[in-house]
Amino acid sequence: MISPSPSRTPARLPDYELFRSACQSGLSVVRPLTQSARTGVVFGWNFGSGWPPSYEAFGHMRVLATLRQALALRPHRLLEVAAGDGKLCACLAARGATVFANDLRGEALAKAAAGFENRDNIKLLPGNCFDLGPAQVGCFDLVIACEVIEHAAHAVDFMRHLKSFLSPGGHILLTTPNGSYFRNALPTYAQIEDTTSLEAAQFKPDADGHLFLITPAELREISAEAGLHVEQLELCASPFITGHCKLSFLRGRPIARACLFARAALPSATVHDQ
Repeated sequence: MISPSPSRTPARLPDYELFRSACQSGLSVVRPLTQSARTGVVFGWNFGSGWPPSYEAFGHMRVLATLRQALALRPHRLLEVAAGDGKLCACLAARGATVFANDLRGEALAKAAAGFENRDNIKLLPGNCFDLGPAQVGCFDLVIACEVIEHAAHAVDFMRHLKSFLSPGGHILLTTPNGSYFRNALPTYAQIEDTTSLEAAQFKPDADGHLFLITPAELREISAEAGLHVEQLELCASPFITGHCKLSFLRGRPIARACLFARAALPSATVHDQ
């Protein structure tokens, strides 16, 4: 979590019972889907099962962890850029926040939002987030950007733009793949000599659009250059959750609790200004 001024926010694991339910029944256990959106669907992230260690279990944990982090900040008015299908926004709107969801693919966002029980409580902002500004939509105590900074050619400019939407005391909740993870095969941000050359390829909405990955140290440097402070940094993935290191043969309900709490042993940090 990132903000213009330092403060301290507690870190928590996702609730184990909720994690177990998501592994068994999918993320529909937390998402306010309409009855029609639930009918006849038996696969995918909303309804597909996946026990750790596996990529599916890691996906469930990551969604629950992001929702937990957002709720811990107690947002009243929030903006999510590159919101995708808007399901995080729907979860937060269901808990009383005033929610604005932006995505480059406006038609897809609108179609997905029609499947939420609280569709009318989500304000849709289709288009490029750089075409939006606080003069149009106001300021927010929380701005969310999940898995998007690695698609932006100019990471510092992107962070400065997110900062422009913040109310005094506001936070940015950002998630991005860890450039230091042992499975990373892409260059990290500091290894890109000419970020301008990446402009034509930015903002592609899938993994093929990753321009680079960012290490924890690089994230601190990018944030500082944008005038922001990293308050809390958590590393989520480990072979105990993802199934890497040939551990997927262990997957199943009996070790779900152990896998979740093995994730708690990963390093985290709260960073303040000097």
